[in-house]
Amino acid sequence: MTSGSDLGPLPSLGAAPELRPTPGAPAGLMRRCAAVAVDLPIAVAVVLGPLLTLDPILEALAVTGDPARTAWRAAAFAWLLVFVLSYSPVCVSRWGGTPGKRVMGMEVIRASDGARLGYGAAVVRPVTNLVANAVPVLLVANVSSITLSPNRQGVHDKRVGSQVIHRR
Repeated sequence: MTSGSDLGPLPSLGAAPELRPTPGAPAGLMRRCAAVAVDLPIAVAVVLGPLLTLDPILEALAVTGDPARTAWRAAAFAWLLVFVLSYSPVCVSRWGGTPGKRVMGMEVIRASDGARLGYGAAVVRPVTNLVANAVPVLLVANVSSITLSPNRQGVHDKRVGSQVIHRR
């Protein structure tokens, strides 16, 4: 009995594996995390920038105390809602991915036919992802699904029938 015969041929010692992902192959968890690391500073700047300018405006209008807090909270909620309903959905439906996904060489497509997602599915996808990441049991299921399934679909991808692939 020869060593390693049940595992197939062993690679030669001097050969380096191909590090470049195959176009169209499902994107893995680490590349997705790197895309989030690119998108997160953009999100923070876009969400907080206008809100931080609201404080001096409220002070200039002499709105202080509870009315100022109420106005700031309402503006923060409205602006956050606008951001959630526009940033990722518009980027995914128009260009195939957020700036982070584009920088990392990924694209979000419909798993059934490879076309871009429509705006409705592109809205449901990040909202489902936010919910899945807020509930610990769902977060574990989402990460496990992306890591262990052959097509690397997370819970949010399965919900809308999307897949994140390496760009062609």
